[in-house]
Order: sequence, then structure tokens, then C-alpha cells
Amino acid sequence: MKINFISIESSRPSWAQTAFNSYEKRFNKSIQINWLGIKPPVRERNYRVEDVVQKEGILLTSKIKKDDFVIVLDKDGKSLTTEELKVKLDRWLTFSKDISIIIGGPDGLCPSVFSQGDYCLSLSKFTFPHSMVPVIAIEQVYRVWSITQNHPYHK
Repeated sequence: MKINFISIESSRPSWAQTAFNSYEKRFNKSIQINWLGIKPPVRERNYRVEDVVQKEGILLTSKIKKDDFVIVLDKDGKSLTTEELKVKLDRWLTFSKDISIIIGGPDGLCPSVFSQGDYCLSLSKFTFPHSMVPVIAIEQVYRVWSITQNHPYHK
């Protein structure tokens, strides 16, 4: 089972990479974590946000595999408790080959990304720096997974 984090990223600070990698290493062989950072399209001088978001959407959706269960992260997505996310993750892991978690660019996601998503999840109603979102997302996945493994991390 793979969990793919697919994200638009112009640059990720070393502290964010270190934090993400530290959670990635905590999973046992039952789950493989993959990071796929995609460089955003070049923003011309008089660019239109809609055009950039559309191009980012094409780049993101091109990395989704046919049988993946796709979770789109969006501030307007469904908010879940840790326990609710655990129940959903258990179900998703049972019915799908791999999971792809989509993280858009700073201007959000285009409708084509949402249409390819199987579930729209909100990490919070707060706005976070873009570099923190992958760290928060993998920490929550790890927390939920640790519950399934009867690991004391969640306590």
C-alpha cells in the first residue's frame, strides 16, 4: 500500500523536508509514503490566476494513477476528528490500491482536480503556510495509522 503526497511546490524549506521525512520513516513496511513535488508553471508578468491554477491542475492530475483513491485537501473540504479519519482511512485502504493526497498551489485548485477526487478533506479552517501543509497532513496520517497499530503515539 502506498500513500502518495502530490503537491505543487516552488521550493520546500529544509525544515519542512526534515519534518516530513521524520514522519515518513516512522511507518513500517505495511505503508509506503511517496512525496511528489511538482514545480508550478512560470508566472508571466501579467498572468491570470485562473490560468495558473488550470495549468497546475493539469500537472497534478497527470500524476494520479487510475486506481488511486484520491483525497483532495481544501479548506472547504470535510472536517473530521482523528477518530473519524481513522475509520475512513481503514475503509479507503481496504477498497483501493493506493491513496493519493493532492495539495494544490497557493491559489487553490481548479475544478478538474476536484472532479477527479474521491474525497475532499479539510485539515483546518485556518490558513497555513504552504510548506507546512504536507507536514500537517503526514502527521495526521501517521497519527491515524498509529491508532490502527495500537501504538501509543495518539495518546
